[in-house]
Amino acid sequence: MRRRYRIKNKRRFATFVLLFILVTVFAGFIVSAGASTPQVNEYQVFRVKEGDTLWEIASLYSQNSDIRKYIYDIKKLNKLSGDTIYAGQVLLLP
Repeated sequence: MRRRYRIKNKRRFATFVLLFILVTVFAGFIVSAGASTPQVNEYQVFRVKEGDTLWEIASLYSQNSDIRKYIYDIKKLNKLSGDTIYAGQVLLLP
């Protein structure tokens, strides 16, 4: 025959459960606070003129970084599938 477990000190048990819930919630806030900080990105807006190329734009705005990587970032940011840009097109520059 199995013995039933009886809580002898109900106040201590309730305090333990409440403390456990508070610690769990507080730890969840700490963990999620670092993951949910919004990342603010500011971009320059560039309107393409007749005769502009991605290489020329990147060489002007890349600030001494690798031009090929900067072109890749421009294409990714503007969802460009190729290297073709058109006059009057608006590009976001990282």
